[in-house]
Amino acid sequence: MPMLILLALACTTEPDLETPSVVEAPTPTTVRLALNWVPEPEFGGFYEAQLSGGYAAAGFEVEIIAGGPGAPTLELLESGKAEAAITVADDLLLKRQRGLKAVAAWPALQTSPLGLLAHRSLGATSIAALGETPDVTVAIELGGPFHTFLWQRHGWEGKVEAVPYGGSVGPFLSDPRMVQQAYITSEPCVAKARGADAVFLDAREAGWNPYGVVLAFADPPPTWAGEFVTATHAGWEAYLADPSRADAEIARLNPELDAALLACISETQRPFVTGTDGLGAMTEARWQETWDALVAIGQLPAEGSPTGAWSDLRTP
Repeated sequence: MPMLILLALACTTEPDLETPSVVEAPTPTTVRLALNWVPEPEFGGFYEAQLSGGYAAAGFEVEIIAGGPGAPTLELLESGKAEAAITVADDLLLKRQRGLKAVAAWPALQTSPLGLLAHRSLGATSIAALGETPDVTVAIELGGPFHTFLWQRHGWEGKVEAVPYGGSVGPFLSDPRMVQQAYITSEPCVAKARGADAVFLDAREAGWNPYGVVLAFADPPPTWAGEFVTATHAGWEAYLADPSRADAEIARLNPELDAALLACISETQRPFVTGTDGLGAMTEARWQETWDALVAIGQLPAEGSPTGAWSDLRTP
């Protein structure tokens, strides 16, 4: 065989150098998180997980959707307009009873933030004591579970006047006999900033203690829910250590909150975030307690239970 042909064959049979392969980054999972209120420190850990890159590192592209009065977050979840939603434990139980398919996975406020705000001059040191305080008017969400529970539990029907709560501390500030529904994450600090000497009367002491700012998913939850909960938990740990970054973003989104107000709320809500069982913890006993409270006011059946309404989805 001619030498030139042999050389050609040798060249054609020599293996090519390996070409480095290109590894594409996995497509992030898009999650729309629907809040049940306007941006405030009660959602601080969710914003921190977004701003710090915690959600991104876990494989999520998160859009946080602000809410407001009556925000239908669980309905957005059910209709597919949100992949994750913030609710409260009692609302989730009531809506599950009506057929809505949602499951609680992680509570940002382990202790209920709900209570009543009263002028210190009234001398009331507990919610129960208000029933013995003359000429008191309570602004509250009329017909809501908390209103119904308090009036039945303390026998206030015909004794304590209830009027609609409009979402502002204005009427409270102008009337020393006014008491109003309040969240530890808002009204106490707002009233203090506006010069009121007020006391927060904790609903927990009156027997009302549903988990608050509860992260919920569709039932059954998506396969990625555990990773999302774990990233959320880490975001809240970081927020508790240093709320400055998330609070700055919250102030940008909600100009009604200045630095002093944000600092007051972030610090005041801290024990409500960690509760008695620790950050993000839920127990069967607490869910049963909320179920029983709703049974007592005729809003849930006595033969039912909260089984299946919640699940600890955190991954190791």
